Amino acid sequence: MLSLEPMDIAGPLNWALPPSKSQMIRWLVLSAQSSDSVSLRFSGEPGKDVSSMADCLELLGAVIDRKEGEWIVSGVGEEGFKTPQQNLDCGNSGTSARFLMAIAAGMSEEIRIDGDESLRGRNMSAIAGALRELGCFVSGDTLPVTVSGPLQIDSARLELSSSSQPLSAILLASPGFPFPIKLETVGSSVSRGYYEMSFDIAEVCGSQNRFLHGAIDIKPWEVRVPEVVTISTEDSLLPIAMLISKLHGVKLELDMDEVSSALASLTKQSEVLDLRDESDLICPASVLMAIGSGGKIIGVSHAREKESDRIDSTVYLLRCFGMEAEVTQDGLEIPGGQTPDRPLTPVDSHRDHRLAMTAMALASKCGGEISESEICEVSDPGFIPRLLGLGD
Repeated sequence: MLSLEPMDIAGPLNWALPPSKSQMIRWLVLSAQSSDSVSLRFSGEPGKDVSSMADCLELLGAVIDRKEGEWIVSGVGEEGFKTPQQNLDCGNSGTSARFLMAIAAGMSEEIRIDGDESLRGRNMSAIAGALRELGCFVSGDTLPVTVSGPLQIDSARLELSSSSQPLSAILLASPGFPFPIKLETVGSSVSRGYYEMSFDIAEVCGSQNRFLHGAIDIKPWEVRVPEVVTISTEDSLLPIAMLISKLHGVKLELDMDEVSSALASLTKQSEVLDLRDESDLICPASVLMAIGSGGKIIGVSHAREKESDRIDSTVYLLRCFGMEAEVTQDGLEIPGGQTPDRPLTPVDSHRDHRLAMTAMALASKCGGEISESEICEVSDPGFIPRLLGLGD
């Protein structure tokens, strides 16, 4: 339990973002399959989700030398991944779980994949169903799950309307597949930037696979990695810094070359914010709208399948701090001009790092207690000391 009293923060607000966990996990997966070594360089400290993936890849045979600001990854090459002698523990990382399920599908032994209590509650049916259609054994649709390959069938259907991670998982695991496969994609795709990131990184590593709407041919390839890769910052955490800045009326100083369309809309205080491809922003974006001029968040039905049901948990968080929002068919409608009040009872983080960080940002202004606040370490281990340091 973290208890915060109202803080007096003097500007300007200098804020550092951690390395991108989405980007770093993807580079780890491909680097672990290469015959070479690659230096992954970054600023800040990788989150626990990244460490969970690295731990699992080491159990599969990769070698990862973790230094401050640089991880050197030596891959398994032609020998391929080895069967781990214990469960692969993904911690809180849904990305790691789905990617490892796809990796296990390219192996011939049973691989057991598990995670923390929060991750055990998340739906893995999209990736599990596709792997079963490809001829693999998958014991269930939630963790813990046992997966064994190799693939027996060369085609499957893949649902994209709830997450892009299953597509990324199959693409990034395909260097270990025994033959090319064809995926028939169904549903309106969400979080498109993430699978685009996967295809882009795979292309840098020698893949000739391309995304095509409707059907995708995915061919195995030999992974060739650059000598050095620079990991960018976790820009999806920028709204947390924006919220702290807004709450305390101080200027935010942060070096960024460019921002996504959703972040640009949020910065401009657009009346309608479409988060179809960036649903991770829903919690801090909702608070920014509530204390600002209000508006609508649309396109986030799939946010119900995140670390928490982020639509309901965002409404819960707002109410804890004396604010309101109305749930709509695909998002939220949020009145503006609201003022946060200190919660009367501890705020439940729901083991959701983005919810916890948003709650702590609010508590920095009006005070409050947040349960299991340490969950923010899955993406930003430095968040709590950085926030507390603002009041010094």
